[in-house]
Amino acid sequence: MLQRYTPDELLIKYRTIRGQITTEQFFRSPEHQKTQEMWCAAHFARAYNQHVAPCTALISDKDEQTDADFFLGTGGGIHPFQITERMEPGRRRGDEYQWGGSEKTQDENWPKVTEQGSVWVRSAIDRKLNKKYAGTADLNLLVYLNFAAYEQQYEDMRSECAQVAPQFASVWLLTGNALCCIHQNPALRAFQGWMMIPESLVHSEP
Repeated sequence: MLQRYTPDELLIKYRTIRGQITTEQFFRSPEHQKTQEMWCAAHFARAYNQHVAPCTALISDKDEQTDADFFLGTGGGIHPFQITERMEPGRRRGDEYQWGGSEKTQDENWPKVTEQGSVWVRSAIDRKLNKKYAGTADLNLLVYLNFAAYEQQYEDMRSECAQVAPQFASVWLLTGNALCCIHQNPALRAFQGWMMIPESLVHSEP
């Protein structure tokens, strides 16, 4: 059942759940996939609320196996979002800092990431398209970039994904400290380029 939260309320809910489980449970247990999605939805909604427009997040406590992982309420509309994660090839979830965890990798392969990052993002979008969801055109896609995205150029991302991104209502890219929209939905306010956002989820982790 969907419940509506302000961005800060959802962040508090995430932190409460996260504080009651181990890092191993958080990263490895299928039971906590929804907890990871709460982190991502809260982080995105806080950034949207701060830089674009007032909003709320609607999300269920459990995975209900629907196409939408959460909904963004803003401007009188309710917009369905699906979340996907893109890691550097060869990395495994839980091995390093991700989804709001407390440990960051110390040896990021920056040249490779800078060169290949936009290709990895396109592959993440392609992977979602290949699932052939019935309502893809109505879904907004939020891609969490779980790699060092410091030197990713906005126009490079837009250009690389130009053929696949428009098949979704909109496509947003989220990192630990930045947000951008590479394909906009006319019904959902957005902006051009990268927007820097606070790493508010990191400092409160145990």
